[in-house]
Amino acid sequence: MRAYWEILRPFNCIMAAAASIIGLAIAGGLGIEASAFIFLAVFLITGAGNAINDYYDREIDAVNRPGRPIPSKRISPGAAFNYSLALFAAGCLLAGLVNQICLAVSIFNSALLFFYARNLKATPLAGNVCVAFLTGSTFLFGGAARGAAGLWANQIPFLLSFLASMSREIAKDIEDVEGDRLGGARTLPILAGEKISFGLVAAFALAAVVFSFFAPFGRAYLGIVVVADLFFLVSVRKIAMGDAAGTQKALKRGMAVALLAFLAGALLKMSLLQI
Repeated sequence: MRAYWEILRPFNCIMAAAASIIGLAIAGGLGIEASAFIFLAVFLITGAGNAINDYYDREIDAVNRPGRPIPSKRISPGAAFNYSLALFAAGCLLAGLVNQICLAVSIFNSALLFFYARNLKATPLAGNVCVAFLTGSTFLFGGAARGAAGLWANQIPFLLSFLASMSREIAKDIEDVEGDRLGGARTLPILAGEKISFGLVAAFALAAVVFSFFAPFGRAYLGIVVVADLFFLVSVRKIAMGDAAGTQKALKRGMAVALLAFLAGALLKMSLLQI
């Protein structure tokens, strides 16, 4: 059973689910029932995406990450595939219990996760854009619980998450060049070279830093987001040194701190609405 938990990559699932709850808070509401459904739906759909990704990446992971559940033979490919479909279905069912907008977003994102794993991952840049959109859309999903106005309220968190995710995804592609080349993937570093890819990693990270100061979430947000920005700047320094692994780790930490900044901004917004 441990392998079935591991293939979900639970830390990533929790991060995504937390972002959706923050998106709900930014939209102005944190009802217990809606929060529970949203958290579980995002956790399950994110885990499903990770499982289906491992299914289609099993040959590449045998080179890049042989310890993962499928290449280490702790889960069979067929079992991982069926497991992911069950998780997608369960996540969409929970989303439908919130409202029709959440159901539509969950179905669209589930289809996109499947299509990414099967077709887009090996497509240069398009796959990176897909993952960055899906990461940012967790805020939109949470906001969707409050209707169209909730979606609009989360446009800036979506943008900042998209930019940081683009930077991290390209850095991951640079780190995985050897296995991707053996697996026949056509990622950006393979086709355009690592120099151009390094430049894009830095550009997206710096854009996230710049736009982070345009979010109207108050001083508490700004005080925390500066820490996230420092991690993003560290990632730029590391990519300049050719350290792709260190770059994506710094970006991941920066994104985690940015979540806290958005949470602080959301809580402030909710407190002002109650005055």
